[in-house]
Amino acid sequence: MKNSGKELVGYAVATIILIVFLFSLSSILSTPVPLAVVSSWSMEPVLHVGDIVIVARQGDYAVGDIIIYDSGHGIIVHRIVAKLDDRYVVKGDANLSPDPVQPTNKMILGKVQAVIPLSLIHISEPTRQAEISYAVFCL
Repeated sequence: MKNSGKELVGYAVATIILIVFLFSLSSILSTPVPLAVVSSWSMEPVLHVGDIVIVARQGDYAVGDIIIYDSGHGIIVHRIVAKLDDRYVVKGDANLSPDPVQPTNKMILGKVQAVIPLSLIHISEPTRQAEISYAVFCL
């Protein structure tokens, strides 16, 4: 029973540290969404479902940048393929056509700075899968 109490305290401390870290990361990278999880195959073969991207806001974006933006229906991770005045044409690398939404700088939450591939995350204990899935979902 004592070990369970210590484990609970350990989880609570780890959760508090993670929350402080995420709030700090948001401030450091100047974006409300410093981390995002890739949820579709549209950016294959560069990004895979489950990959975690680290994002930072930029002053301006260029053709070729992989960005995340708020489409109004969700957060999208796609590449800029053209710039039209104050809007960007974006498309998933695996998609045949560009997105119907052409985001402005205001809609863009940031440029992908780094990728943590899902393949680097090793889950050895089946009981941990639910905890890790929940943590990724919360991101």
